[in-house]
Amino acid sequence: MMTRADMADQLQPGSSTPIKTFVIEAHAEDPLRLLEEVVGRSNLEVTADAYLYRAHLDGGVLWVDQLDGRFWSIHTDMSTKQAHTFLRKEVENRRELDWMWLPSEHLRKIWPNTRPQRVVTTFDASHFQEEDVPAKDLKVHLSGRGATQLLDYIAGNVDYRYSVSFQSSQSVLVDPDLGSIVEGVNRQGRFAVHGDSFDFHLQVVQAVVRRYKNLVQLCEARAIDYASFGEADGGGTMSGGAILVRFSRTITDLSAFVAELFSARTPYRLWGVPRLYDEHAEVDAVDLHVGQSIRMDFGADWLRVYLDKGSCGNTVARLVCNLQHTFDGALSFADPVLDAALRGISPALPRRP
Repeated sequence: MMTRADMADQLQPGSSTPIKTFVIEAHAEDPLRLLEEVVGRSNLEVTADAYLYRAHLDGGVLWVDQLDGRFWSIHTDMSTKQAHTFLRKEVENRRELDWMWLPSEHLRKIWPNTRPQRVVTTFDASHFQEEDVPAKDLKVHLSGRGATQLLDYIAGNVDYRYSVSFQSSQSVLVDPDLGSIVEGVNRQGRFAVHGDSFDFHLQVVQAVVRRYKNLVQLCEARAIDYASFGEADGGGTMSGGAILVRFSRTITDLSAFVAELFSARTPYRLWGVPRLYDEHAEVDAVDLHVGQSIRMDFGADWLRVYLDKGSCGNTVARLVCNLQHTFDGALSFADPVLDAALRGISPALPRRP
């Protein structure tokens, strides 16, 4: 019976053919049953590890690691096109599945004390059809030791900082114990690695997932809930509150902005009928990907999101990530803890007494 060691032996990254890892967010009370539905029960092979499976597809093998029941890591030496085509179809057709939606700063800092040596940025403001803006789109592909410095220079200009948003990054990582690898990752959680250490690659994937999971769970912790005191006493207590997003630029046409955002089109996949007032808008929307309701209101340079208890924080991450690429790459959360998570800053460990 196969083991994790066998997976590592079979998926050792080389200098020419990268090993790919796709991270998928899954909502399932029974992750194994959902996986059987995705790949076909007859195609699934159990291993000696209770959370590791091999899925045999026409184009090759997917190693599916469900150690984190919510964020599955799927490793393969199949071509990127073959693996992504299969997984994209499943993710887009199932409410239980979604990609990770990594904010720009998470791609800038995939490993401590390491800067990317290749970056790709994509910003496209055509969705909102704003005409009188300094930059309607910005697409940059940079490589070299100072790959991020030019982007930092652009982001330092108040007129252009909103147009810098990372699509992918690649870093050279060296560790005296783990070896050396060249690790690439894009904003939907697709990794590709060259080098001499699959174990090092796994640690990088886990670190990126951990930071992203922290952001998602912090959003969920702000969900609004009501706890009753009981029938005898009546009343109850409210907890949670709005998640406030601040924009670094002004929405010039609020009506057109919300009409596009809630048109049910990609990349947002939100539907709703906005209510417009003099200086703000409100909408009770539906996230068409996961099928949950979500309330929002908007001002000239801010957005508030209201999650109900039990809602998925990935909806907020997906919204924010896509707004970084279509409206404001320099947006932020008003809450400092949430904003730190957005920027990929890991939570501080408690001090020992």
